[in-house]
Amino acid sequence: MPPGLERVEVPSEAGDLPVPRFVDCFIRDAEDRAEAFGARPGKGLFVPGDYRYAFQILQWLLRTKATSKGASFLEWGSGQGMVAILAALLGYDAVGVEIDEALVAESRELARRYGVHARFEHGSYDPAAKGLKVFTAKKRAAVYVYPWPGEEGVFLRRFDETASAGAFLLMCLGPEDIRAYRKKGG
Repeated sequence: MPPGLERVEVPSEAGDLPVPRFVDCFIRDAEDRAEAFGARPGKGLFVPGDYRYAFQILQWLLRTKATSKGASFLEWGSGQGMVAILAALLGYDAVGVEIDEALVAESRELARRYGVHARFEHGSYDPAAKGLKVFTAKKRAAVYVYPWPGEEGVFLRRFDETASAGAFLLMCLGPEDIRAYRKKGG
């Protein structure tokens, strides 16, 4: 782990926080749309996350006052944009960045469909991506990512290099396995 980061233990009680019925309904509907979307031809890969638990972790950050409503939230590799939409539902100023333009369009449509004010941008977290706007952790209270296996270190380093002191990185590694890291100094 980069020296500028510290691991933050997520208490098991975070997974017991209430998830409103409308959030569960949104997740089910979006997952149904994702199944249909996943059958499309073309480039890009889509990996579903643990959205209910992501909602609970974001809620835990708010309840513990580690972050606050209106805080800036970024989802790296946002796919269909579900975590960014969930963050916006909780009051975060949420943006998702995605390299696949079709997924950006799907994210925008999903947010519009539910009247959620989350933004979605065609871009990347990787400064080596040619021709794409790069979105960093700079000035973000929290960043969420679901890395491909073996890429965890890439995101830890990128976050460490660009995050402000006190910012959180939430890294989903599988069902009910979201790890939290904090940039030291805040």
